[in-house]
Amino acid sequence: MPLRSVPPPSSPMDSKLNLHLGIGSDAKITRHPEFYFADGSVVLIVEKVAFRVHQSVLSRHSEVFKGMWDMPQPPEAEVYDGCPAVVLLDSVRDFEDVMTVLYDSFYFDKLKPDSGLSNLITFISGILRISTKYSMVQLRNKCINIIQEKFPSTLAGCDAVLSKHTQYIPSEIVRIIPLARETNVPKVLPWAFYLCCHIEVDELMVNTALSWSDKALCLAGKEHLWKVQKTVSHSFMFEFKQAPGCANSCIRAVPQIGWQDCETLRRSPHPLEEYPDWNSLRVCVKCREHIKAQHREGREKVWQMLPGFFGLGTWEDICNDQNC
Repeated sequence: MPLRSVPPPSSPMDSKLNLHLGIGSDAKITRHPEFYFADGSVVLIVEKVAFRVHQSVLSRHSEVFKGMWDMPQPPEAEVYDGCPAVVLLDSVRDFEDVMTVLYDSFYFDKLKPDSGLSNLITFISGILRISTKYSMVQLRNKCINIIQEKFPSTLAGCDAVLSKHTQYIPSEIVRIIPLARETNVPKVLPWAFYLCCHIEVDELMVNTALSWSDKALCLAGKEHLWKVQKTVSHSFMFEFKQAPGCANSCIRAVPQIGWQDCETLRRSPHPLEEYPDWNSLRVCVKCREHIKAQHREGREKVWQMLPGFFGLGTWEDICNDQNC
């Protein structure tokens, strides 16, 4: 959308400027109250808001902006208030967040370690979108690291999250999936989908944040999780097998899971949960160590299979997609 060169306002205090955005369409441009610097060297216009900022700052953080001005500008290049001007098709709120980060090195400190998931997503989503689009690698990686504290991509990270008893609210969980897809951060998707499998089906179906294809992945994934909980990670709860060499009748000492507990697990499977009370099984030491080893190996197998349950390939595929 072409810009025409516009002279500066008659008064430097006048924050309202007129700019023609395309032929025959008038739009009133407003100077951003914070990011319109008198010594700024370029003007970026986002949703009719002008940001006059420093080319050197943009170029230091963004390969895209660096390349934009590395080449000599043609004589007909757009000019606004005496500076090169570019119209960007982004959200002004997102762009404000990125400008705040670029000009305030302590901005991320405002996000407290105990911040809720909703605040975390709101805080980083705009920065992640803009940093991804304009190749701001350091900012993008910072955002990804923050997200992965809540949405791990390793079993060790999963165990750390579970040990903290992190609270996940359904309306907050579902926000991360479209954001991760939009910004190419697939490493957070397996755990996000895993959590979504604990949302009641009726609630999941009416949710507007998830696409229908992602809802279908949640439903199919729930069945996969239930199957591996029964047969891989927690198989001893459903069909106990004594350790080789056990001289006791341990198989008779293990209580069988009741149908009500079984139904609860089916509706909300949790195959990555560590079994909490081994002593309650009332089996010999040899059998206990045997099933603990099976449980540990089973959880590792489930973690490796997790992306495939939601159509995401393997962890290696995900890492390649995200350019790890």
